Amino acid sequence: MPVKWLSKEKSLKLLASEKYGRLATCGNDRPYITPINFVLLNGKIYFHSGFQGRKIDNLKSNPKISFEVSRCGKLFAAPHAKNFTFRFWSVLVDGIVRQIDDADLKLAVLNRFMEKYASGYEYIPLTRNDMAGVNIFEISIKKISGKVSADSSLDL
Repeated sequence: MPVKWLSKEKSLKLLASEKYGRLATCGNDRPYITPINFVLLNGKIYFHSGFQGRKIDNLKSNPKISFEVSRCGKLFAAPHAKNFTFRFWSVLVDGIVRQIDDADLKLAVLNRFMEKYASGYEYIPLTRNDMAGVNIFEISIKKISGKVSADSSLDL
């Protein structure tokens, strides 16, 4: 099935609409993929994480990453098996990661997380004092590409 390539703006819109994505890091000459929750803020991707583990080790030794979000839609059945396919969209990002130390930026990022994931719930808002012990990373997008199945009925 033919695909349509998406503009940067549509790719960013789809990226922001997803609840989780897959972060690819590389360390010790081996790729490693981790599913993560994330937010988009001022054109950058942010995620939170623990302070240790393979992902963290990889990011310390190599800040170059790839990030992916996608959605698979309805199966497109056809008379011949070779023409069966799914409607879909996907967005791929290549970027550079850095750890965020600034408490004000951490607070802004975590507030965006609350807007995205806790909308409709009541909670005590975060403050600068809550930022100790929080590990936030920023992905600067160097390249972004998006594609969609050409006859997709997915909401774009």
